[in-house]
Parts: sequence; C-alpha cells; structure tokens
Amino acid sequence: MNRVRKPALSFGIGAAVGTAGGLIGLGGAEFRLPALMGVLRFSPREAVAVNLVASFIVLAAAFPFRAASVPLAEILPHLPAVLGMLAGSMSAAWVGAGWLRRASDRLLGRLILILLVALGLILVAEGLFVAEPTRLVGEGLIETVLVAAICGVVIGLVSSLLGVAGGELIIPAFILLFGVDVKVAGSMSMLVGMPTIAVGLLRHFGPGSVLREREVWRGTILPLGAGSVVGAILGALALGLVPPRALKIGLGIILIWSAWGVFRHLPDDSARKGR
Repeated sequence: MNRVRKPALSFGIGAAVGTAGGLIGLGGAEFRLPALMGVLRFSPREAVAVNLVASFIVLAAAFPFRAASVPLAEILPHLPAVLGMLAGSMSAAWVGAGWLRRASDRLLGRLILILLVALGLILVAEGLFVAEPTRLVGEGLIETVLVAAICGVVIGLVSSLLGVAGGELIIPAFILLFGVDVKVAGSMSMLVGMPTIAVGLLRHFGPGSVLREREVWRGTILPLGAGSVVGAILGALALGLVPPRALKIGLGIILIWSAWGVFRHLPDDSARKGR
C-alpha cells in the first residue's frame, strides 16, 4: 500500500478529527482510523499502531487541563473501580496487541469494521438517551473491582485493536454501573485510557513495526498528533455552540458510513500473495 506522506494533510486530518472529538468530549481516535486508511493509505495494522500514538498524545496533552477542573479528591472515592478497570484493560491490551500482530489484514479489517460500527451505534444511542448516574453494582470492594475488571477486559481489547482510548465505553460504564458523575467519569476514563494505550504501544514497537520508521513519525504521527491536540482544544472551547446530543447522533452516523466505505473493500491477502 502506497502511503501518502503529506505532513500538512496529516495535521489537517488530526485537527478536523480532534475538533469533532473535543465537541463531544472524546479524543476522536475512532474517526482518525478510517482517515489513516482511506486518505493516508496505511494498512489496518499500521493504522492501528499510528492511531495508538496519536491517542496517547491527545490524552497526555488534555489531562493537565482536565485535572485542573476535576480535583483528585473527587476521583479518590472511585479508585477501586479505576484500578479494577485498569487491571482488566491493561491485561487485555497486551493480549490483543499480540494477537493483532499475527492476524491477517483482511481479518483485522473486518473486525475493525464491526467494532467501529458498534461504536458508531453507541454514539447514536448516547445522543438519543441521556445517561444519568446510576449505581447498578453493589458498594462492596470485591464486587466493584471484579465488575470493573470485566469491563476493562472488553475496553482493553477494543483499545488494542482500534488504537483508541475507549472513552465511549469507559465513560458510560462508570456512569451507569458505578454511579459516577459524567464530569468525573471523563477524568477517570483518561486515567484508564493512558496506561492501557501505553501497554498496547509496547507490543507495537517490535522489529519491522511502522513505528520504527523515522519518516512515518515526521510525515504523519507528529503532525497528526499536533493537529489532534489543536483540534481537541478548539472543540472543547466551542463546546456550547453545538447541541452535544445532536452532534453525537450525527458523528455516530458519519463514523458508521466512513468505516463501511473504507473497510468493506479490503484486498484479499491470498490474492495479494499470489501476484
């Protein structure tokens, strides 16, 4: 696959996606993935690795601002849920990233399509139904940690296979299962997302990895990450200009449409090898 090496285009994609993500309180990694394949022409495996780096850059840049508005004291009561989810997500991210390196591009592409469509449907559902804090899990420490760990396994697999932080899944889980306020849940999501992404990245820096190519860093990753950070800030500043519910529905539909357009025409691995 002939990659497109245009730093300005990578920056523009990052800015556009970051703005959309910032408007709905997410990093926008789900929207970067179809762009990495459809516009910049990375393979599914390469796109996931690049997306992981960009996701980590966005979260690391946004966390200090988030920490200033949500004090640590508000997160401490929910620390068992955070640690339980971290344990599950980091373990699953390690396993998922290892599996990803062995899977064929076609199988990986189909799985990514399914996951992106599912995330698009979740965005639409979140736009239609406002989630109110509801404690469905008991107050016991063991119960809290176990349920959070189970949720973390799902989130870690999604993160490693898509290169995303998983905020669309983490935030609703904290709100609906553990009764966490949406603002606090957003900060807790970042605490889970950054270590989970870091674990996945460790498995993507092996020999032959796209992340070892200096040109990819100069031409794509750094401008894409910088654009994503700028866009996320702009999106957060423009938060009150667009109704968030309508925005989530619209972006969910766009995600489903773009994912279908990019991933339904993946080339057959066997056909490629026979040439």
